[in-house]
Amino acid sequence: MLVFILSISCKKDFSTTDPSQNSSESISQAAPGSVLSQTRTATLLNYNLQGVAITNFATNILASSVAVNDGKYATSSKLSSQKSSSMLVLQGFQFNIPVDATVENIAVKARRFKTGKGETKDLIVRLVMRREQLPEWWMRYGVAWVNPNYFPAIESEVNYSQTGSGVIVIDTASYPYQWTPAKINDLYFGVGFQNYIPKEIKGASLVVSYDHVEITVEYSIPGSVVRKSPVKTETKSLKDPIAYHNPFTTNRDQAIKIYLAT
Repeated sequence: MLVFILSISCKKDFSTTDPSQNSSESISQAAPGSVLSQTRTATLLNYNLQGVAITNFATNILASSVAVNDGKYATSSKLSSQKSSSMLVLQGFQFNIPVDATVENIAVKARRFKTGKGETKDLIVRLVMRREQLPEWWMRYGVAWVNPNYFPAIESEVNYSQTGSGVIVIDTASYPYQWTPAKINDLYFGVGFQNYIPKEIKGASLVVSYDHVEITVEYSIPGSVVRKSPVKTETKSLKDPIAYHNPFTTNRDQAIKIYLAT
């Protein structure tokens, strides 16, 4: 079950497991009754996925690789028509949204490119949060994004955003979602990027690289009169179906096996 929103915009090391690592941050200041924002970068890269080869990112890449636009990159291993997908999950953004705030909007900004022969594009980009049934694992939540463009050969910026709450419409069913300070302040909040080489691309041999990735959360504090209307999002079908791991699975190893089988 997927919902896709088109987002328009469009060389670092691998993963830290130290949640105490400071993230890059920016916090706006405003009086009660206005909209504020916090911008942070990740301190965890493919957390809980170390050693899982299907991510196609080395296990020693640091989250600091995607914290600054500095010419250092988180780069995948070689992708081909046979090994056609990679996954990068960034977490540990260390937000500190007031508990009584209302989340208005969440925006993701990423700089990325591909090197080599062939083309690759988004399979899915989605925010992640802690899984209630499996607290030491994460789940995708909220709106799913896909930028239909191929990754550029020159480092470029791509942007994604969604409102703090809304309704996802799939066929005739409606699925409300709501981002709260508790979900966003949690260690497991973050964003997952998954790209793939389409079947029509033959003889591909390439790597993808991510540079600076940041998340900005806009929120209002009590007394605010500014509100963004919840959105309803229509689904778009995929040429290649994706399955998600069982939300009722309570065994971490089994959850990983199911997830990686997608």
